[in-house]
Amino acid sequence: MPYLKKIAKVLGFGLLYSFLKDLRIRLKGFNVLSFEETKSFLKPYQIKTVEGNEYLLPKVIDCADEQKIIFKDIKITTDQLYVWDYSKPEDQAYLSIYGSVIIGNKVLLTHRDHKGFYKDVYSDDTRETVSVASVIAPFSHNQDENGYCGYYDYLYFVAIKISRIIEARPEVNLSDAYISYAPFGGDYEKEYLELFGLNPDKLIDSQKYKVISPRFLMANGTSWHPNLDDILSMKNLIERKFQPIKTNPNRIYISRAGRRKIINEDELITLLKKFDFEIIEDKKRTVKEQISIYSNASFIIGPHGASFANIIWCSPQTHLFELLSCNYVPDYFAYLANVMQMEYSAYYEGIADGSISFREGSTEDIYVSIQKLENCLNHIFKI
Repeated sequence: MPYLKKIAKVLGFGLLYSFLKDLRIRLKGFNVLSFEETKSFLKPYQIKTVEGNEYLLPKVIDCADEQKIIFKDIKITTDQLYVWDYSKPEDQAYLSIYGSVIIGNKVLLTHRDHKGFYKDVYSDDTRETVSVASVIAPFSHNQDENGYCGYYDYLYFVAIKISRIIEARPEVNLSDAYISYAPFGGDYEKEYLELFGLNPDKLIDSQKYKVISPRFLMANGTSWHPNLDDILSMKNLIERKFQPIKTNPNRIYISRAGRRKIINEDELITLLKKFDFEIIEDKKRTVKEQISIYSNASFIIGPHGASFANIIWCSPQTHLFELLSCNYVPDYFAYLANVMQMEYSAYYEGIADGSISFREGSTEDIYVSIQKLENCLNHIFKI
């Protein structure tokens, strides 16, 4: 199939490629459902609905330049969310390699698209079969460097769904429930399961094992702007298991050692120490340690990165200051800060290069003008 895709692209025959792909899938006996078709099929098994909401993300001006608009006023609509408890002993379902739930010949769509299913459907399925009484199936996509691959993605596309499923079945003890998808490979995955009151040893890698069950617990959600109800639900669930020790609120700088690191970080750290910032080095930490750091912060500054997914643990009015690349300016954390009632500032140096793609920009390291940033902090702290 890959060679057909290349030929179609070269010739500009995108529709031809889609037709050939769908034809081959149908010949293999699969009926790939759209999200609307999935909702209709699962309607009898729907146990929870969370309405979508609209949020106005206010305009954000560059802290160092009043003429530069980083984010315009934008209306954000979050997904309408569902939980389904499919249970039909006479018609067992199974998971594809990347987590798509397949019932009969129907391939359900509970995430953004079927790319994960398409990636594995053309190869022979040689996985070992595992039969279980019930399974939580939270995610159906492959993880790679160009897609879902890190802590933010796990937290807001996997963990948040698992917590919604648990909250939808409060009368059911899910402490020994099986969970199956293609894992991201981080220790944080099992740590979150434990915080949710689940058994981390019950996590089954769908890439290695073909999980068959008469009962599948599923949830949707594809937006980079998670529903506030979902966020609060996940927070409440975790807070039942873990309450961080409170300290005096402090100012922290979150360093990055990988992509999007600060080029002149030594100079930056020298400046920040003048403002009594604690330097948080980029190293491996447990989920509990991350929650503790963010819950005790009064002001957070650092380059855009997955660590900021933890701002949901901050107190209201905590200030987040993002250092951005001019070629990569996503609004995920501006949105999270807004719905969590935090203060937000942002800065980037330079002018965007239209020839650089969003994906290429996401890997750029960041230069910070120390003088400009010092002026920003003097203004914020009213010095």
